Amino acid sequence: MDADDAKYVCGLTPQSLEKAKKELNEDPKQRIGAVQTLRKWIKQQPHLTCRTDTQFLLTILRRSKFSQLVARELIENMLTMKTKYPNLMSNLDLKEPAFRTMLDAGVIVYCPKKDHEGRSLVIIRPGKVPDMDDPNFGHHVEVRMGLAIGELRRHLDENITVNGIMLMFDFTGATMKQMTKRNSEERKIHSKIWQDCTPERVKAFIFYNPGPILEFFLTTVKQFMKKKNQERIQIHETMESLYKVIPMEFWPTEYLPDDYNGPSAGSVSEITAYWKKVISEESNRKYVLEASHEKYKIDEKKMPKKQDAIPQESFRKLAID
Repeated sequence: MDADDAKYVCGLTPQSLEKAKKELNEDPKQRIGAVQTLRKWIKQQPHLTCRTDTQFLLTILRRSKFSQLVARELIENMLTMKTKYPNLMSNLDLKEPAFRTMLDAGVIVYCPKKDHEGRSLVIIRPGKVPDMDDPNFGHHVEVRMGLAIGELRRHLDENITVNGIMLMFDFTGATMKQMTKRNSEERKIHSKIWQDCTPERVKAFIFYNPGPILEFFLTTVKQFMKKKNQERIQIHETMESLYKVIPMEFWPTEYLPDDYNGPSAGSVSEITAYWKKVISEESNRKYVLEASHEKYKIDEKKMPKKQDAIPQESFRKLAID
């Protein structure tokens, strides 16, 4: 047994473990065996330079519902895009100045509480971006920051991969100029990365207060989303409508009525202060830098011929969500 496998201790809560068994086909007795099978395949691929640590491989397998075939495809997709777009996916450094500035501005808010299904809420507020004309705060920064902190969150809490996240886009204050800053090819690339090249399981796409931006989204962005993700889109014009989906206690105080006195996720400034502290820890920075290192890539010149590949029929084919 690999030394890393021997050290692994499952960090799933009883609720998450039950969901992993039921929804992701995870069998605790076969878990390490599945990791070893995937690791062996990676090491046999001359064109891949890929992480093989237990936690990473488990994340991939859970995202793939423990289908070895789908896990392989996810790794191939991830490394192909990472090799092609290193400016978006490689050498992610939590000390990048733009990350701290975006956190301070409240562009991305990682809410600490999880709902009754174990899902965490991430609020994205494009209207808070400091200056979209500044190259330091373009959409590429949002992608890099999302990938970096997403990688760190899954590292710190493996329940996230099992239960997934809810993305809430708060368009308050956003302008059409901001939305059109990203061209069609960039939207296609970014959608490909989020849907096919990360272990993230997005269980809901919530659009709040979209106004005229909604029509723009439906005609330019939705076309790049897979059908399953299109079906997860929710549109809300009021917070009262959102409270029916996500109870008040999970929202930052800025999203709650003035006369509300119950539990909450804390203020945006408090949440931001917490994440600034987390990303400032050198151990976390080193982890993300290593996990996203440019050495992990694909070499197309060394790619085996198709006839040398293992027949797909030997693997389970699953509908992955």
